[in-house]
Amino acid sequence: MEKNPIYYSLPNVVTERSASIIDLPASSSGAKDLKELVETWVPKDDKDEVESELKKYFPLMEKKSRVRPHKSLKKPKKLKQPPQHRGKKRLTSKQRRDLGLHLIDKTNKTFEMFLPIHDLWKSYAQELLHISHFLQSGWNGDSRDTKTETIQNRVRKMDYFGCFLRVTRSRCSEYVGIQGIVIRETKNTLIMVCPDDSVKTIPKMHSEFSFVVDGVGFSIIGNHLHQRPAERAKHNFKKLCLWL
Repeated sequence: MEKNPIYYSLPNVVTERSASIIDLPASSSGAKDLKELVETWVPKDDKDEVESELKKYFPLMEKKSRVRPHKSLKKPKKLKQPPQHRGKKRLTSKQRRDLGLHLIDKTNKTFEMFLPIHDLWKSYAQELLHISHFLQSGWNGDSRDTKTETIQNRVRKMDYFGCFLRVTRSRCSEYVGIQGIVIRETKNTLIMVCPDDSVKTIPKMHSEFSFVVDGVGFSIIGNHLHQRPAERAKHNFKKLCLWL
């Protein structure tokens, strides 16, 4: 036999393990061959401990079948609950429509009833636009002036509830000339109470409205207001028409 063979035959312990994998009969001398294999590779001083180490139990070497609990022992899954509102429960849109909360009773509305609200709106508009400050600084409504753009942005964010509006132009000639205090604003319409105590609903589309703040008149196209008041602050208007 050559001193340095190209390859060695497999030990019996390897053969035994391979046989267990492919379901072949294994030899009974596996433990003895394993001991001999380990003794050939360990130092001479440690050969006395080989037998005691091989007698130890290694649980990770054994394959155990996974035991799954019965369906009756499994914990039931928690169902997702809808988010709870803090405080009182709010009404849905359908419940509001069913209760008629979005409807306005046109029989008990008078113009004088909303005059205090209009006074509050005037102080709100004066504080928001600061027209007197711009007039003192020399602003004259020129579209090329940067101050005009600043005022336009503030007009865009205004809330028109309580504003005294006048319809200056409209595709429907019956709406032209109607004026009154805005008592409700929706996405598509403006509801106003007129000086004769009548309640009018004016569509925003294809209409033009005007109002006055501190002696300065503003004219705005209804198509630019074709949004809910809370959503107008998120969008930019086209060029607004301002006049002195």
